[in-house]
Amino acid sequence: MTHIKEHGLLTYLFPPPKFLTMPSAGLDISDRRVRFLEFVKGKKGLEVKRFGEMEIPEGIIVSGSIKRPEELHSILSKFREKYNLEFVRVSLPEERAYLVKMEIPNVSIGELRDSIAFRLEDHVPIHASEAVFDYQIIQKGNKKTNNIEVLVSVFAEKEVRGYVDMFDGTGMIPVSFEIEAQAITRAVVPFENKEACMVVDIGRTRTGVSILSDGVVRFTSTIDVGSETITNAVEKSFSVTHEKAEEIKNSKKISKSTADKEFFLATISTLSILQDEINKLYIYWHTYRQGGEKEKKIKKLILCGGGANLKGLEDYLAANLRVKVEIANPWVNVNSFDNYVPDIHFSKALGYTAVIGLALHSTF
Repeated sequence: MTHIKEHGLLTYLFPPPKFLTMPSAGLDISDRRVRFLEFVKGKKGLEVKRFGEMEIPEGIIVSGSIKRPEELHSILSKFREKYNLEFVRVSLPEERAYLVKMEIPNVSIGELRDSIAFRLEDHVPIHASEAVFDYQIIQKGNKKTNNIEVLVSVFAEKEVRGYVDMFDGTGMIPVSFEIEAQAITRAVVPFENKEACMVVDIGRTRTGVSILSDGVVRFTSTIDVGSETITNAVEKSFSVTHEKAEEIKNSKKISKSTADKEFFLATISTLSILQDEINKLYIYWHTYRQGGEKEKKIKKLILCGGGANLKGLEDYLAANLRVKVEIANPWVNVNSFDNYVPDIHFSKALGYTAVIGLALHSTF
């Protein structure tokens, strides 16, 4: 997680600082796939050294929770053997995390962690003794008080321990763990951007929504609609196999034109659910107040994840929401295309945003 060198999850799980200086790859474990990517410093900046992925059969991980640990351990061992990975920075699913903003009375940095722990149970339904948390200082002394404003990422210890245990005996050594949303936003939102924006990561089984403000992830949520939900709708409507439905989804466009009308009608119900849930989160953000102050207005919505490749989705959402919508550039913080073009197709890179963000962390 952010600021691990100073405090947080890494120091709770591993002895610093030996592993922190080792070259490491980003490793993202989702419900249906494990991916990795590693950077190397070239003459003109960062370049992709290597990348790869492996399928995870359905049911081994469900909504970020490991249901069949022995099978996942076997997959990770095979993954390590195939790609010869050693040090990795690993994502943790935001479905299992709580992200809360706290105001702590002005204390020394040495006392801050204990002060957060003391107030933890007022904000999350986890006993402090059963929680693992990390924090990031947002502001020292706000406009009205001298309090320290912090953003705290919280997991149940048993959930984190489940992921840590998966690496025992695989040959891979986790250097750090980080909420997936934090890694994704690091990849797709320019470092210099301080405006509020919404990042919508459309994965295979679900969609993750993050809201970033002043360069910090302030809010995350999960929508139970993914690219496979759309494939299933096409499969049912067209009465075809799942494989054929994937072909149709990848070739058609969300449009009322004659050529795409049947596809539009097959997917509109699912897309409307996705749009409505995004809009609810958009409205919530703009009506939410912390300390009597409104949050910054969201300036744009950034689409990423494999599901962002759906033709016409950008225009469909832009026409129905109140904000500018654009497809992410997963390399925006990596290198300029004028200097270097990664050896990975752009459509594929949209699904690699989490591992790109994780791997970027190793270059700091």
